[in-house]
Amino acid sequence: MKQFIFCALMLFSTQGYSQDIFKVLKVRDYQKLEQLLMKGESSVQYNENGLTPLWMAVAENDTASVNLLLRYGADINLSCKNGMPPIMVGCIANAVESVAILLDHGADVNWRSPASSNQQPIRFASQGGSLRLVKLLLDHGADMESTPDDKATPLLAAIHAKKYDIATFYFNSGANVNVLGRDGECVIHEAIKTGNPDMVKLSLEHNAPLNYVDPKGKTTWQLAKQSGSPEIKALVKEALK
Repeated sequence: MKQFIFCALMLFSTQGYSQDIFKVLKVRDYQKLEQLLMKGESSVQYNENGLTPLWMAVAENDTASVNLLLRYGADINLSCKNGMPPIMVGCIANAVESVAILLDHGADVNWRSPASSNQQPIRFASQGGSLRLVKLLLDHGADMESTPDDKATPLLAAIHAKKYDIATFYFNSGANVNVLGRDGECVIHEAIKTGNPDMVKLSLEHNAPLNYVDPKGKTTWQLAKQSGSPEIKALVKEALK
């Protein structure tokens, strides 16, 4: 399962700004920021890394700057040069407060683009964020069964990322346990690969199918034996009876 890390390497790169708006964002000088915006400083500009002022403020979860930029007309969905809008980086950074502000101002909770392999904000929240962020997105209409190009739903992403609390929430919310990713990922196989017996037990308790074979032809039982965990092996053996 490939994780889309668009712009992630520049997430907190703030060196070498030349424009005044980026300089004041870096030091969080809110008075100067508002002065610039009042004088007509545009928020539609990019730093040397191709990032917008709003993108940078969200990445740092700088809610004061986010609110100021939006008050003076920043485009809620304006992407960085590589194609990622602020809500996406907010989910990567687990910037819950900033994401909440964006959603309240109309950000697209189900944004997708071929440039991001059609992964949506909830994918990033599921694999790198928090349960609080996931619930926030769902409360604003996010798709719990979102399927990007790799066909891995948020549930699969959470299991793959070893996010036990988020996976538990999805299971209890009725997420599809029969999902099969593009590369043959399924719920029980991903759970076994975490090496966490509790994740395997959780998947079994929610009736994850056991009859899938991975792309290499390995069965659930074979993967359990290869896990190196006697507890996982015992759980799967019992479930297969």
